[in-house]
Amino acid sequence: MAGYKASSQLGNIVRQVGEVTAERDRRAKTHEDAMQVLFKAQQKLDEKEKQLEACKKKYEKAMKDLKEKQSRRDELREQTEEANRQMKSFMASVKETCRKTTFLAEDMKAKYHAAERAAERGWSCRQTGTSIMTPRGMPTPRER
Repeated sequence: MAGYKASSQLGNIVRQVGEVTAERDRRAKTHEDAMQVLFKAQQKLDEKEKQLEACKKKYEKAMKDLKEKQSRRDELREQTEEANRQMKSFMASVKETCRKTTFLAEDMKAKYHAAERAAERGWSCRQTGTSIMTPRGMPTPRER
């Protein structure tokens, strides 16, 4: 019986070794599959990181361009406001000059016509006491 028992134990040992070997092979295959999945995942991660870096660069460039455009906009806005202030000042000056010129032209025209009428009449209505009569040899306003 000792031989049968030894043979039975040997059979159990061989079976257990077979099971352990099969389990080791199964775990090795599982490990290899997991390593392949990890490798593929690592490659995808690397690709996504490259895409992320490209997006960050585009974002930084877009933000830089935006800030430059905003500063240019602000600069142009200030220039426009300054030009508007100068234009308002210029227009006020032109308006004032136009009013003065119109007044002076009307005044001069009135004086000229009064002098013409006085020359035609031969006497002046002026209260200053000066006569419109000109000395001989001096042209009258009409003769000029």
